[in-house]
This record gives sequence, structure tokens and C-alpha cells, in this order.
Amino acid sequence: MRISIRFAAIAAAALLAAVPQAMAQKIETLRVTYVASPFNVPSIVMRAKGYLDEAYAPMGIKVESPEITSGAQQMQALAAGEIHIASVLGGSSAILGKANGIDVKVVATYSRGAKAYMILAMPNGPADIKSLKGKTVAGPKGTVLHQLLAAALAKNSLRLTDIEHVNMDLPSARAALLAGKVDAATLAGNNALAIEKANGKLLASGDGLLDPTSVIGVRGDLIEKNPQIVAAYLSAHRKALAFMKANPEEALKIAAADQKIDLEDARKMMTYYDFALRVTDRDIANLGADQDFMVEAGMLKTKIDIAKDLISPAARTLE
Repeated sequence: MRISIRFAAIAAAALLAAVPQAMAQKIETLRVTYVASPFNVPSIVMRAKGYLDEAYAPMGIKVESPEITSGAQQMQALAAGEIHIASVLGGSSAILGKANGIDVKVVATYSRGAKAYMILAMPNGPADIKSLKGKTVAGPKGTVLHQLLAAALAKNSLRLTDIEHVNMDLPSARAALLAGKVDAATLAGNNALAIEKANGKLLASGDGLLDPTSVIGVRGDLIEKNPQIVAAYLSAHRKALAFMKANPEEALKIAAADQKIDLEDARKMMTYYDFALRVTDRDIANLGADQDFMVEAGMLKTKIDIAKDLISPAARTLE
């Protein structure tokens, strides 16, 4: 994870140079989603330390942080003008939203974490991915975990049609697996840890199968008319990253308390993630793979040009 104290000046210059200040619109209340799970440490630290309020106080802007965890619901809220910034947005949700006409721009990568996404079974359950044929697997559809399941099956010469895939959110999928109501589940974060602690077994993780990328998405008109607000948000995010680097144990304690897990579990989960903000060529390639999956799965009919249509140019220059 690389931290650059030059970010604020660079980002502000890049964003502000693109738009005449006469176009700026007054925003009295900025609504930024708060998404803590599966293990979004920068967001947890940002809230605990009050960095967002600190960033916007000089502008006279009040910050509200609705807890909207679903990517689809965040996109709907962006489209309706109910939020300005989707702080942690799955790449697939951003792509689907843009393809369906929502004015969203990606201003930074939030995280990468292939190992954080898992397919798990209980001790007496399927022994491996091949054994899932004809079995029931719970987990959220239309997400990175859905994509992971498809990739793991394909690697073992199976298809999604070879299993019964039941659409459940993470807590429900975890509970169903623990209760023996399903044979396996696609899980992440503390939900995956709960299964591991119950002697569950890992059938596959994203490592070697896909590179899931979460992003920070904003309303396009926010960049056009209030670029200084976007720059201030990213500056606050950078401050959280800097705190994590300078105070790793304190940051872990804050995150562990928020997620209600012990410190060692938090330390383990931290190794799964890369929180560097700059959107790289590899990130764009990963998002392209997400888009290809959605087309193949029938979730998306028309592709977008990810680099041109979705990614803000300034996101490619962050350090």
C-alpha cells in the first residue's frame, strides 16, 4: 500500500483544472455511503477519526453517511441524487450502472483482494469444487462472489447450471451453511471467518481465478461542477491510509472493534487487501474481465469502454 502526501495538491489541480469555477454548485449536505464490510479498513478509520467532517468543515458542508452496502442500491441512490459518493462500490456494479445510463465516474480504486473471496463448505460437505456438481451453493448473485463461483466451476469443467445457486446475502448464506441447509457458500470477510472457525473448509478463493476490484464512484456532475468536493473526499481517504501506515496496530484495533472480531483475525484479513488508490492498467483489465463475465452470464447486453466512459482521467494519475 503506497501513501503519497502529494495527493491533495495533485488531485485538486487535476480536478479543478477541468471545470470553470462558475459552474460550481453549492452543496450544503454531502451524502457519502458508509460500507464497512467485508473489511474496509480505510472507511472504518475515516469514520473513527472524523476525517470526513474535518475535510468539509472549512467548506461549510455537513456530511451524512447512509449505510448502503448493496452495490445495486448504491447505484440506484446515485441515479436518484440521494447520494453523491459511493465510497465502496464493486466494479461490476459500477459497470452495470454506467451501461444502464447512470452518470457515475470512478475516481479511484478502493481495494483489490482476491484471497478475501472464498467458496467454503462444512467438514462433512463437498471435498472440492468438482464435488459441487448437483449440490446447492448459497451466495449473492451478480457480484464478485458469483463470478468466483463461475470461474472455479469452469476450471473444473463445470458450469453454473451444474449446481443449484441460491441467491442470498452474506449473513444469510453463512447461516444457511452453518445450519446444513446448503452444501457450500460463497463468502467474504467476517462471514468467511465464522465458517473457518467452525472447522469449515476452503474449496477455493479468488487467488489465481480472478482479481476483484472495488472502486470509489461519484456522480459525474459532482466532478464537473464541484471537483473540489471530490478532491477533499479523496484527501480524507488518503489521510486514513496514512494513519493505517503510521499506526498499523491502532488501525487494526479500530477495525476489529468495528467488525466485532478479534485482533488476530483482523491481522489475518488485512493481508488479503491492497488499498492503493491509483487506477492501474491491471485494474482496467480486471474490470474488463468483470464486464465479459456479466455479458456471458446474461447480466449485461451492451459493453462500455471502461477506460473512456467509466474511469475519471485523474484516477489514472494518483500516486
